[in-house]
Amino acid sequence: MSQKELSVLLKVVVAVLAVFLAAVLVFFVPMLGRNVADYYAGNPLKEAVFGYAVPGIVALSSLPGFIALWLAWQIFTQIGRNNSFCVENAGRLRLISRLALGDTCVYVILAVAVLALGPKHPSVPLIFIALTLFGAAVTIACAALSHLTQKAADLKNDNDLTI
Repeated sequence: MSQKELSVLLKVVVAVLAVFLAAVLVFFVPMLGRNVADYYAGNPLKEAVFGYAVPGIVALSSLPGFIALWLAWQIFTQIGRNNSFCVENAGRLRLISRLALGDTCVYVILAVAVLALGPKHPSVPLIFIALTLFGAAVTIACAALSHLTQKAADLKNDNDLTI
């Protein structure tokens, strides 16, 4: 597979992820918010928190996800240009890592707040655990890739200077 083919394939994956994320935000999150608000109709605090605040925070926390997808698109463009190991890609991966870390911290704080209110459904803690583990995995993977890309870019620059 050539660099250009790989770049196109990776961009297709990014586009599919962006469409999926947008669909979840437009259809699933509001529906879930309405269902939860109806479930807690007798308790105004839980209705407000679970029905409106949590879906709102989830929607806002999608912004770093879209920024990360845009940065990934730029990285994949560089791959198509046969410039995979460049300082810019290392910086983009570092930024994606920081965005994932920030999003993970938001979800940990949100999990503590939601669990303090005592949700009745047992899947709520499992969802927050899964989100936290996924965010931590993305943070660590992108930080490691950023470090390795930076080292490869440095080696490439040194080799270009010696020729």
